[in-house]
Amino acid sequence: MPTVEVLKFGSSVLRSPGDLHLAVDEIYRRWRAGCRVLAVVSAFEGVTDQLIGEFAGAVGTDCPEAVAAYVATGEQKSAALLLGALLTSGVPARLLDPRDIGLMAEGSYAESTPIEVNVSALERAWNVCDVLILPGFYAVDSQGRTVLFGRGGSDLSALFLAAKLGADCRLLKDVPGVFDLDPASSTSAHRFSALSWETAINVAGPLIQSKALHYAQAHALSFEVGRPNEATGTRVGHAHDAWAPPAGPTKQLGIALVGCGTVGRGVYESVRRYRTGFDLRHVVVRDLERYTDIERITQDPAVILDTDVDIAIICTSANTLAYPLIASALNAGKFVITANKAAVAAHGPALATYTQGAARRLRYSAAVGGAVPVLETLAQLDTPVREIRGIVNGTCGAVLDAWASGQTLAKAITAAQTAGYAEANPARDLSGRDSADKLALMAAAAFGRWLSPEEIPTHGIEAIEGDPAGFKLIARARRTPQGITAAVAPEPLPSSSFLGQARGPENRVEIELETGEILQLRGQGAGRWPTTASIMGDLHEVARTWELAR
Repeated sequence: MPTVEVLKFGSSVLRSPGDLHLAVDEIYRRWRAGCRVLAVVSAFEGVTDQLIGEFAGAVGTDCPEAVAAYVATGEQKSAALLLGALLTSGVPARLLDPRDIGLMAEGSYAESTPIEVNVSALERAWNVCDVLILPGFYAVDSQGRTVLFGRGGSDLSALFLAAKLGADCRLLKDVPGVFDLDPASSTSAHRFSALSWETAINVAGPLIQSKALHYAQAHALSFEVGRPNEATGTRVGHAHDAWAPPAGPTKQLGIALVGCGTVGRGVYESVRRYRTGFDLRHVVVRDLERYTDIERITQDPAVILDTDVDIAIICTSANTLAYPLIASALNAGKFVITANKAAVAAHGPALATYTQGAARRLRYSAAVGGAVPVLETLAQLDTPVREIRGIVNGTCGAVLDAWASGQTLAKAITAAQTAGYAEANPARDLSGRDSADKLALMAAAAFGRWLSPEEIPTHGIEAIEGDPAGFKLIARARRTPQGITAAVAPEPLPSSSFLGQARGPENRVEIELETGEILQLRGQGAGRWPTTASIMGDLHEVARTWELAR
């Protein structure tokens, strides 16, 4: 059974829609680790007071039932926007309402306490989608009326749900944990790595809702407090207090980005949102005149070896350039992140030293499945894999859907290019060579054996004769007594099957274990933002490794 993580995003983190990327990256971090996620969301900063003021100005304050219903729309809006941001990033997610899960409370309209939730309803929703989003701060009473949990009530929402689910809970704030003093006003503030209940109630009140703290203590529920996407935090509910070691000087990690096309531009924009943690020092492009709005551009790829560069992100699709850059950066002691599956697949054995253990400095999660955590899931398995099969090329998915709808193949390709799902030259995608590269990486992760992509029998969608309806391009590798068999080819699939239900650029993968259990993964596998989400996931992992090593 997958681990469940309850993540609460308060208004100190989500101050405005411009901060949604913080929540997307934190949720993606947990999802790619194999967790089911329940994200509890507060209204954006100042919105609750704004709604109270709007209601008072329009109607007055003598109708607390209506006030509660109106104020709850703040959480509803931020939760809906988070849903949109996750879906845009290729993460399958579903928005819930407290009524959907029978979240009941008792008390006044403004200060109620949760008493009940239908855990089975949550589990049914997770069976459809691993990431669920719930507006916090409110529930319904026995009459079905909206009631609020008071100021900071989303803390109580998250902790109550975590207790009922037996789940881990992390309250995401704008500080890296709980301090003895306010770190914003005191330079002598010290962070706790762990807190007893008694100390937490005395020092954490301004940071965590008091009612939520007392609820967690009464139910012996420990939880974490920290910032999104960071490694450190404070564990509340520990047997005793413990101080965190003194924080060393913070370091901006220097980044060189090679390639600023469809994916590279997404990475460029995403990295620049994290200005306190990352410094994008160089952007390497071929044609300077095409990128006049990009800062720090250069045509010299040798800048990735500069002493002020800690991480090289290789987004170029030029395979003859990608591998030499990857190899030279690794040899120079840099961390490397790439989405170039062809370069890694063709040189897998030579790069293997850098992909695991203490020497791990190469990450390429985005090379397979876009946002779908295929390689991460395979790396975490304890049970041997019998077969891995799936749709791992979003371009072919988009083209096949358009082709099956009645368009000519040529027009279907043009439509996929217009939508950003196909490159200007989609030959490697349509021929199946791109899927063969990805299959080689999946086989290495699943079976511990590198296959040469050129040796994998491969047929593209041009092999389809007649009506393309029902066909999907399937990459398949299986362990047999004679060794590993692998192939890429279009296959007709039942529309009711998991793989047959894939639509457009969606990637779907089935991992069949030797026990007979089948794991199913799905998400967007093509386009700027799904691939960017995976690259950012790797980047945050490197940053957390760096943080823990300080």
